[in-house]
Amino acid sequence: MLRRDFIKTLAAAGLCAGQPWVGRSAQAAPLTSYDGKFFVSISADGGWDVTSLCDPKANSSINHWANGQGVQSINNSPIQYAPFAHNQSFFQKHHEKMLVINGIDCQTNAHEAGVRHIWSGRLAHGYPTFSAMAAAILGPNLPLAYISNGGYKETAGITQYTLMQDPTSLKKLVFPNQFLDYDPDGSWDPAKQYHRSGAMNIIQQAKMARLARLQGQSQLTPKQVNSLADMFNARVGVDQLAPLAQTLPEELVSNIDKDGEWNPLMRQGQIALAAYEAGLCVASDLTMWGFDTHSNHDVEQTTALQRLQNGIDYLWDEATRRGIDDKLVVLISSDFGRTPLYNDGAGKDHWPITSTIIMSQGETWTNKVVGATTSEHTALSIDPATLALKENGVRLQPKHIQQAMRQLAGIDGHEISQLFPLEAEDIQFF
Repeated sequence: MLRRDFIKTLAAAGLCAGQPWVGRSAQAAPLTSYDGKFFVSISADGGWDVTSLCDPKANSSINHWANGQGVQSINNSPIQYAPFAHNQSFFQKHHEKMLVINGIDCQTNAHEAGVRHIWSGRLAHGYPTFSAMAAAILGPNLPLAYISNGGYKETAGITQYTLMQDPTSLKKLVFPNQFLDYDPDGSWDPAKQYHRSGAMNIIQQAKMARLARLQGQSQLTPKQVNSLADMFNARVGVDQLAPLAQTLPEELVSNIDKDGEWNPLMRQGQIALAAYEAGLCVASDLTMWGFDTHSNHDVEQTTALQRLQNGIDYLWDEATRRGIDDKLVVLISSDFGRTPLYNDGAGKDHWPITSTIIMSQGETWTNKVVGATTSEHTALSIDPATLALKENGVRLQPKHIQQAMRQLAGIDGHEISQLFPLEAEDIQFF
């Protein structure tokens, strides 16, 4: 896909954004380029098996790999991993950027509740994701402050998200003036226009003039006012996306990874990094599916984890290539974990205990493990100050992770954060 076409595609994404919390106006907000930390949340949708990842259990009843292999260690690191999927290359390459948090109790084994809990810090409805909160506070006027690729994207009305699940399909919806021929190799043929550029400019001017007339009517309902403001900002927001011309590649990365698997995570990451480098994005949610392995667990979970690891590899490699790897903060988690025993279909069912991995480069708090579980994968409590295991200590929950991310972003004291208190003990993760 050509860069010039993709810029326009991104502009259209505002048409599927959620409503902002702040008051609307029929004026485009001034654009201030963002260059702070870039927060990427990666969801392993369906419930990953952390006993075959970062909280390994060498028990053949829990994991078949334990029949011939044991838990793997890394020199000069407390991080351990299972001999499964691409774990060896993945952890050896990235462990110095990792904070592994084990023994998180999601308090549910239901998908909807688990997803909501892990990404908002609250089992009940109504709280925004950390991504939404970071975008609302750190980039309130950015056109792509919060990019979502699906999954849980609750904003609680404090910001807008830009849905970017399939940018190639959006092109044909947004550019009625162009013939668009898509090639299977991921590129587009040169666009052909229905109207000459001069004629199209006149048409656009007429549209904006009509919109201005509609906004000037005195008997509009609040809903109509908001809808017209959304349309106005979506149209004038195209100009704000001009910096993307310098950061988007000529072609999007392939959706096929090094294992020959369909892997949209790489393209999701590429788009997010380009938007951040352009100064237009604060936070992005990436999504990988395939973890709900109720049958054929070993094969299906291996494939899902390998795709996840390939996607994370690409994200860091691309950030390094762009020279922004020092800005990247990656939060990786899932709905919950999987049972410590196989079912009759050689699968594993839902289990409330899970793990989270937070990644960042050059930090004092990485290359560490916090929290633990028993040999049967039951969560153990910790001392919130020392992080040591403590029988009467704090049992880690998603609210502690969400509170930690707010602290890491420096937004925990902001008035918007105070609207959504987590009532979590202060865990000294960092």
